[in-house]
Amino acid sequence: MKIFLPFQQDLNPYLDEIERYANLDFVYASYTAYQNFYPIVNIHWPEALFDWVEPSSTQLDALEKEIEKWKKYSQIVYTVHDESRHKGMTSNFSRLFKMVESNADLFIHLGKHSCEKYLKIYPNAKHRIIYHPVYTYNSIEKTLARRKLGIDNDAIVFIVPGHIRNKEEKRLVLGAFNSFPDENKVLIATRMRNEMEFDFKGRIRLKKIFDLQKFILDRFRRKHQPPTYLFDYNRASEERICLTMSASDIVIIPRINTLNSGILFLGMAFNKVVVGPGVGNIREHLQTLGYPIFNPASSKSLLKSLKKAVNLYEDGFKVEPHSKAKYKPEIIAKQFEDTFKELVQ
Repeated sequence: MKIFLPFQQDLNPYLDEIERYANLDFVYASYTAYQNFYPIVNIHWPEALFDWVEPSSTQLDALEKEIEKWKKYSQIVYTVHDESRHKGMTSNFSRLFKMVESNADLFIHLGKHSCEKYLKIYPNAKHRIIYHPVYTYNSIEKTLARRKLGIDNDAIVFIVPGHIRNKEEKRLVLGAFNSFPDENKVLIATRMRNEMEFDFKGRIRLKKIFDLQKFILDRFRRKHQPPTYLFDYNRASEERICLTMSASDIVIIPRINTLNSGILFLGMAFNKVVVGPGVGNIREHLQTLGYPIFNPASSKSLLKSLKKAVNLYEDGFKVEPHSKAKYKPEIIAKQFEDTFKELVQ
């Protein structure tokens, strides 16, 4: 079955894990390339329809007409990854999300929380829960990874293997890590936020004399250096992810208020202890798997969970096989395949 995905293929391997095992052919293309022989149009991230750039009202009008065409010949499936845009919702982005949601014939949810929420808003649509699959990565031996990164073998290593998106997430993680009592500790961030947290009138004119933004960013980088801090500031390669994840002990999901996080399933792929916020669908999965949960409004709560995580790690904690089984990519792929076939019967 050919499934039309109206966006360009992303570096995130989420869909690769599903396509690897499902008898489905994912066709990635611009939303304008739709053909009426596709039985299903599957939208995952509304912003991706416009390459993550804010659409104009004219572009949204054109999309609305295109969706009308889709509904004549195809079933529209919306896989709900996010409730809203991570970096602020404009009126046009809000309209885009609403357009996708209101035209969905089927919502696929990654957990019970969003299913229950959206079922109340869109009771006439169909709703299914299909979990996020565990990613497939090949780890390397921990001591080798640490030697390559210059990390002491006896250190407790925490990692944030995703983009730290805003100043609140940054403060949450740094506050808890810096308060962690062990002196032999390391924090890895594969994409640390390094943007000025404030602006003021006249900064651009002042830049000719003194570049305050560069000064603040350079000062942050100088302060957070190895061996305690291993920070990258751009999107990490797959090789870098494998290296840093293999060297770590504890994975931190730094989210404040979000629906889902692939970081959890990356941590599972490397058999790490994961610490995450009690929000959205994330809470359900953390509870199922036995991982520590923190209040994202409090660095003290995260610190407490980090201590629990270290105790679990030192005790040799492993997720129970029956708990982990439901997240296997082959299981998730079969659920997608069965759901799509049922939808078009």
